[in-house]
Amino acid sequence: MNKANIEAFNKFAEQYADFTFTNILQYELNRFISLIPKKAKILDLACGSGRDVHYFLDYGYEPIGIDASENMIKEAKSRVPKGKFKLMHLESLDFPKESFDAVWALDAFSYVKKTDIPQILTTLNKTLKHEAIVFISVRQGEDEKEIEYEKLGKNKIKVSFFTSKELEKLLIKAGFTISNSFTQQGEDFTWVNIYAKKK
Repeated sequence: MNKANIEAFNKFAEQYADFTFTNILQYELNRFISLIPKKAKILDLACGSGRDVHYFLDYGYEPIGIDASENMIKEAKSRVPKGKFKLMHLESLDFPKESFDAVWALDAFSYVKKTDIPQILTTLNKTLKHEAIVFISVRQGEDEKEIEYEKLGKNKIKVSFFTSKELEKLLIKAGFTISNSFTQQGEDFTWVNIYAKKK
């Protein structure tokens, strides 16, 4: 994540957490849970307020949330005291090989450079066990654009947009197979959602 984006998340961490913590994507979370083993170890990328880590804990899983914003990690730890959280950039993932059964990446890849995605996915693949499940959700579109983000005090931040085919190709090249790929209309954007599996 670039420095300006991190600064925006640090500055408005509490406001962002207030906006998002109760906005649970229950249907998608339940679909994800239905595909993974009981007591699975889950890596939540760009975990933000810790909302989804909290959800996974309630269902008996072992989640770890990472985020590049120090203040977002502080918010997550205060809101989910039983959760495990680490300050970590997606561009420098640092976990032992085959540590996780699943990855939850809701809006995580939106905040990194598109040129960094292949390396991130390759590293991510190594941290996963055989046939691990990955869920990725990104904004539909092309290129990288500055947008005014209401949840971050209407600051302008740089966001990466993807087409379904583009993200599918990136995942396949990094050693994943595509299980399900679909788009979904949100309040402000159309979302590309992909379920993939490590080969």
